[in-house]
Amino acid sequence: MKIGLIGFGSIGSHIARRLKGEIVWVVDAEPAVEGKMRAAGLRCPLFSSIPEKCRGTELVVEAASQQAVPLLLECLTYCDVMVMSVGALADLKLLAKLEKRAREHKRKIYLPSGAIGGLDAISSVAGNANTVLLETVKPPASLGRKDKKRTIIFEGSARKACKLFPKNVNVSATLALAGVGFEKTKVMIVSDPKVKRNTHRIFVKSAAGSLSFVFENVPSKENPKTSALAALSALSRIRKIKSVLQIG
Repeated sequence: MKIGLIGFGSIGSHIARRLKGEIVWVVDAEPAVEGKMRAAGLRCPLFSSIPEKCRGTELVVEAASQQAVPLLLECLTYCDVMVMSVGALADLKLLAKLEKRAREHKRKIYLPSGAIGGLDAISSVAGNANTVLLETVKPPASLGRKDKKRTIIFEGSARKACKLFPKNVNVSATLALAGVGFEKTKVMIVSDPKVKRNTHRIFVKSAAGSLSFVFENVPSKENPKTSALAALSALSRIRKIKSVLQIG
């Protein structure tokens, strides 16, 4: 598969190292990225903007920021796309534009599970669910804080969480899209100096039964705000795209 990559941070560079032969170009405005690409053994071109007609890619992976997600509108004319900064889709107008463009050009928009799982089950009961709660607990440094004791720093809807914490809770957007939506999905974010891992607890109550999930993720070495599982989920999704056997 020919893949274009937007962003060469912790997630983008991890994908690139694993899929060297499939990455045909990288887009990143940071000049230092060229040296990082060479260090990763990547020999493809680096651009500061999306190359014309996406330069022959079959898939463009956004791994930069919520601000980069609108760039995928252009890409959908020529190829499928994958969104890592899923919080950007809390903007329902942007989501509608992306879906409209994808339908017009018969493309796909892929959203990896990121730092959580169980989305197949959550999606299955979404029509009968009356409670969906996400509790995210992270070390203070991961949240840009210096708390000395466990502190609840946010309680509210997934939509508001995506707006206020764009680099920390993309999982809330993925959960909302798989389940009951951005307003009905409730989020609690906790800063806790005693924890070493980024922990996500999901609780769902529905007519089909109750579901609960716990994910204790090791933070990315390059970016503690991101769980290492996020990059692994992107790789898993890419493998699934290419596989004839689809599970879940």
